[in-house]
Amino acid sequence: MIERFNRILFALSRWTAWVGMVFLLGAMAITTTDVILRKINNAGIFGAVDMVQLMIMGAAFLAIPYGFLSRGHVAVSLVVDQFGRRGTAAANLLAALLGAGLMGAIAWFGLDQAIMQAGYGDVSLTLGLSKTYYWIPLLTGSALSALVCVHMAVEAAYTLITGRSALTPRPPGNAET
Repeated sequence: MIERFNRILFALSRWTAWVGMVFLLGAMAITTTDVILRKINNAGIFGAVDMVQLMIMGAAFLAIPYGFLSRGHVAVSLVVDQFGRRGTAAANLLAALLGAGLMGAIAWFGLDQAIMQAGYGDVSLTLGLSKTYYWIPLLTGSALSALVCVHMAVEAAYTLITGRSALTPRPPGNAET
């Protein structure tokens, strides 16, 4: 069960990370084009700042779930490597619970703010884009990140209790797709 849910979350978080990467490439393309146009004819892209802000928000928050699930976060190896399997599982459980709490709070309070801004009809300064567009990637990424962290907490709790990994080891070169 844990392994199946891991595969589903991995596929979903990888997809959102790809969308985030496309957003980042879009932000780079808009910024580069804007700079070149300003040098050529002293007029850039109208609304470039609004578009780049939206794309950077999307890139950041949509990539976080994949970073969590692929264990791309930083660990203090000198300390964690000394713990053994159950000690490492306890540290992973604590980190996953803290991550779930933080990302869940961002999603929860962000949703309140998004609803309030949508009610007021807030828009971006230059293009007049609804602020809802800015909230969608933030809420999606933070909610998925919280779900990923809860899954990682269950996985770590299983290892802590049983002393065995919840996931079947894969031979090198056969990474999960």
